[in-house]
Amino acid sequence: MDLDAYFHRIDYCGPRAATLAVLGAIARHHAMAIPFENLSVLVDGPPDLEPDAVEAKLVHARRGGYCYEQNTLLRTALTTLGFRVRGLSARVRYGLPADVVTPRSHMLMQVETADGTALVDAGFGGLTLTAPVLMRWHEEQRTSHEPVRLVPADDDFLLQARVDGEWVDVYRFDLAMQLAPDYVQQNWHTATRPNALFANNLVVAMPKNGGRHALFNRTLTWRPLSGPRQRRSIQSASELQSVLLSLFGIAASERELEKAWQISGRATALHAGFS
Repeated sequence: MDLDAYFHRIDYCGPRAATLAVLGAIARHHAMAIPFENLSVLVDGPPDLEPDAVEAKLVHARRGGYCYEQNTLLRTALTTLGFRVRGLSARVRYGLPADVVTPRSHMLMQVETADGTALVDAGFGGLTLTAPVLMRWHEEQRTSHEPVRLVPADDDFLLQARVDGEWVDVYRFDLAMQLAPDYVQQNWHTATRPNALFANNLVVAMPKNGGRHALFNRTLTWRPLSGPRQRRSIQSASELQSVLLSLFGIAASERELEKAWQISGRATALHAGFS
């Protein structure tokens, strides 16, 4: 991996030791530099998860991606730095009723450091982690955005975030190691199944200093760290193009923009996890 290019992409110029402090700095810089986005999924379907392809897209072409791309890139960087990284998979819980059982459709990572084992995740849309989460149960942990905690759930674990003053479930996971073919299968299913979120909606999100921007179809939301959400509707394809570039740093192709505008006009309801 071209670490110099990656660190330039995320605007990181700090130490390169495999420590918890370095892990935290890289996790925050990555999340706040590379947008969560699914424009290529709308046009071309499941993205290529080979590390070289992910690096070419997210680093050299300066685009974003969804969880499998984001965490493949971060995992490659961390492994190159000497971290021990274990790929995991989760069932999304955010914004869903408690009795709904979801498939494993989200990639995350467990990272070993001398200061403890941490959960790291650069790709959960409107709640992408901006800090590692130490594997400690029920302990509130600070990030540069929402406080988070891990709680046991039968034989699994739940990541929870405090949103609008309440603890909400984000996703449920166990510690079973996921291999590359597992992610290829999950990636395909996530991008192609009937009514798949990422094949039928425009989803873009990015944490910023002081809050988070989220674009779901034609609704743009700013969720500050304190205070009410601010929402507005995107009125034209040219406005969408401007928002993608100015807020998220995404220079969408003409083909992507046309498809995104078409698809975003068909959907009317907000998805709780990205607003």
